[in-house]
Amino acid sequence: MSVFDELRAHASLPFEQARMLPIEAYSSAEVLDAELATVFARDWQCVARTADLGDVGDYVCADLPVPGGGMRSIVVIRGEDSIRAFDNVCIHRGAQLLTGSGNESRITCPYHAWVYRHDGSLVGGPYMAESTEADGEPFSPDRHRLPEVRLEVWNGFVFVNLDSVAEPLGPRLTGLDEIVGRFDMGSYVTVRAEVDVWPTNWKLLVENFMDAYHVFKVHKESFGADGDSTGATEMYPGTLDWAHHRVVEADGPDLTADGDDRLDGEWRRTIVLAAVFPGFVIQLQPDWLWFLRIAPVGTDRVRIAWQVAVAPATLEAADDPDDLVAGINALVDQVNSEDHPIVAGIRRSVDRPQFDRAPLSYLERNVHDFDRYLATRLSR
Repeated sequence: MSVFDELRAHASLPFEQARMLPIEAYSSAEVLDAELATVFARDWQCVARTADLGDVGDYVCADLPVPGGGMRSIVVIRGEDSIRAFDNVCIHRGAQLLTGSGNESRITCPYHAWVYRHDGSLVGGPYMAESTEADGEPFSPDRHRLPEVRLEVWNGFVFVNLDSVAEPLGPRLTGLDEIVGRFDMGSYVTVRAEVDVWPTNWKLLVENFMDAYHVFKVHKESFGADGDSTGATEMYPGTLDWAHHRVVEADGPDLTADGDDRLDGEWRRTIVLAAVFPGFVIQLQPDWLWFLRIAPVGTDRVRIAWQVAVAPATLEAADDPDDLVAGINALVDQVNSEDHPIVAGIRRSVDRPQFDRAPLSYLERNVHDFDRYLATRLSR
């Protein structure tokens, strides 16, 4: 039986019979090729926050994995009327237009100084007066523009899709909207942005983020420093588009600042762990937000673009905002240092399969949700 036959069978497993994905799925180059072609080329991927695109001309560059390997560079930029996404290459001879993030009144190619407006249209290029179009007509900037990439904004996050006929994202996330919408996370203030590469398979990292089972053990010095929250973890079944669970401590501290009335009742003490498949995961709290954009670099390397953001009211109420942010960042660094050896070790284990895939805990329901999504996509 091939790994794809196993994945096809896995896609139909109820949670009660769930196991880890077929081990080969984490190491097979053939599976990775299929993921790039059927998942990353067709599903919605998060590339930016609207909070980081507040002014006209603000831009963020992002790399998206593509079939055959490598990355496709795009740029997301706020124009006078909307946010748009374009291929981040000059249409003249392919030079990369922008890097990182910043603000530009016009997009100017660093190679031959062709200039583009925020809507992707070409202003012109120097020394082109004697050039002609393919049909023999004089060169005309009006006939050229940057290729645009499909874009949707969801709860303050910018998603793109490389598939021109993919279903819209918003309707698929309606149920998740009802959960996270009340937090107004689009208003949270970015305080840190990083890009890391870890030696593991991308699926293992998504699974780890959505795994509520490991927290009491792996994170006993970070999230568990004040006690085990496993008993306060509420698991919910996911869909083929998203999944989530919550940590709600009835007697826990109010995580909102004085005067912050965004949330009522238990929501003021609720932490939401959610994923929008394939590779966007968030830890959303009333006081701060941590999110990761996860994409494969190979079968054993994953690129993680992640940010930390803090609720405006929490920053305003802090006696020392810098100290507050430093404390959050130290916690995140500790969590990463705890997860890194675990997910790297699992990736090494799948190269020498020496274990059976035993039943999952109820605390791994969201792991199964993600695995079912992926197995379904790869079985089509």
